[in-house]
Amino acid sequence: MTSSITADDLERCEDALRIASAHGTWDTALAAKIRSLVGEDLAAVVLVSLNLQSKARAKLGEGIWWCTERSLSQATPAPVAELKARWMNSSSVLDGCCGLGADTMAIAKHIGSAEVQVTAVDSDPMMVAMATENLRMNVQPAQSQVAVRQDDVAAVSIAADATIHLDPDRRDDSGRKVRPEDYSPSWDVVEHILDRCAAGIVKLAPAAVIEDRPERHRLWISLGGSVREQTLLTGQAIDRAAACFGHPLIEASRTAVLVRTDGTATTYTGDGDSQTGRRVEKPMEYLADPDAAIRAAGLTESFAGQYGYDMIGGPSGFLTGDTAIESDLAICEPVIWSGACDDRKLRKTLRSMNCYPWRVKTRGVSQNPNVLEKRYRQCGERPVTLWIGKGSRRQFAALTERPNAPWPTAPG
Repeated sequence: MTSSITADDLERCEDALRIASAHGTWDTALAAKIRSLVGEDLAAVVLVSLNLQSKARAKLGEGIWWCTERSLSQATPAPVAELKARWMNSSSVLDGCCGLGADTMAIAKHIGSAEVQVTAVDSDPMMVAMATENLRMNVQPAQSQVAVRQDDVAAVSIAADATIHLDPDRRDDSGRKVRPEDYSPSWDVVEHILDRCAAGIVKLAPAAVIEDRPERHRLWISLGGSVREQTLLTGQAIDRAAACFGHPLIEASRTAVLVRTDGTATTYTGDGDSQTGRRVEKPMEYLADPDAAIRAAGLTESFAGQYGYDMIGGPSGFLTGDTAIESDLAICEPVIWSGACDDRKLRKTLRSMNCYPWRVKTRGVSQNPNVLEKRYRQCGERPVTLWIGKGSRRQFAALTERPNAPWPTAPG
């Protein structure tokens, strides 16, 4: 897509994309048909989007989506975008660096009012065209009162009460960028924009390092067991997110957020106090693995302290304790066996208990969980979780059961 693409071009492209999606596979006959509909250059755009439809639907929801590999990689998953949209209830919202429009669509659906001015901006004309069409095809007309335009987000005028959502470009031809100073726009430009708005929400790489400052709060958001983004909140956005979560967010602090596919969320906020848990060498009655967002936010020790758990080897290892953690912020299961991480002994133990590892969790060791799952799959019929970790001196292995399920007795 280019800045000169016409409405007729877009309509023909969408017809071609629907035909291609219904066809299912790209072959010579389909390619010729698409070229006859839209021409050689636009046929290439249709092909790129067609090949990404399955991934796009998994990330953005049902529909037909204009996208490129790079824009889809950076796009916010629908449940996360919908959560953030609930923090944007001001009369003016700017979605800067909007890309293919994933966050813009969530904002439009949440606000759904002509009284709220929503503007989406991107410097790339292809992204502007794609975001415009994604909004038109996948958002109800009553919800789509959004102006999408090509512009430099740093030059856009900002209302005094505006909420700004920024998703700086973290990818180029050389790969992903972790350092905020390498983003586009760069971090000094982002800071200048945040100083001009009443509420700011900035999407960052999970590993990005920025300064904790007053009137700011940092979130790490996970979905499906992996961290999807680090989010910086400023000004009124902190209070809106706190109202959404139902508890205060401490300025210059951190929160881990676990988002479910239905858009609901569970949070854990560190209180800023240093809580040092014991380092132990082997599992106790229960083993626990905190959610990825807790680990990414550096809140593992705080989380362990809250539940009275110890750390096997340190904060990067598993947690262990004598009572269950009743929270979906951690996988926590009772230990039915633990011992040395020895292949022969482990295989013998699994067979004697008629068990196999349906899930393998590793921390601080080189073993590949996928390899271990396959290696021990034929050892038995009962599913268990296999944990392999490292204390300060040696590796250990453990088997845990799912709560409320009967299991065989571990051998002595």
